[in-house]
Order: sequence, then structure tokens, then C-alpha cells
Amino acid sequence: MSVRFADKTTVRRRVLALEALRMLVNHELGIHTECFGIHIRRIVVTEPDASGCNWQAEWPVVRAASIEPCHRQLQVVIEQLRERYNVEQ
Repeated sequence: MSVRFADKTTVRRRVLALEALRMLVNHELGIHTECFGIHIRRIVVTEPDASGCNWQAEWPVVRAASIEPCHRQLQVVIEQLRERYNVEQ
């Protein structure tokens, strides 16, 4: 999938199966000790947003996920992956 912006740049995302994307998200989270033991259990497929991304991660309900520095690390990881990947449809 690609998205065109006003300046004519194109953003390309790799397309992954839903389960493969969830595994990738959790692998990336596991690299960061700030979020040790935190897992994303569900990814929700959505209509593409303004950037062209078609998924959202369901935020973990574990208390550590809402405490800094884990909360910020979760945000960064999810934002980076949303820029690079879409769910295949």
C-alpha cells in the first residue's frame, strides 16, 4: 500500500498477516527492558488513517504499560511499526 501526500512523496508499508504483525510487535517490545513481560494481545484492523496505516494495537491493561518509561516505549514502538507495516486484507 502506498499513500501520496501533498509534496508528492510516497510512503510504502510492508504488508503482513495479522498474526505475523502481532508477533513482530511483541518481539520488538521484548527487546526493550522497560516493557519486560508486556505483550500486545490484539491488533485491530481499521480503515486506513490519514497516514495510510490500517491497524491499531489494543493497549495492554497491565499496570506497568501505563507507567513511564514503559508507556513511552510502547508508544514509540507502535508508532514506528505503524509507519512501516500494514495488515494484509
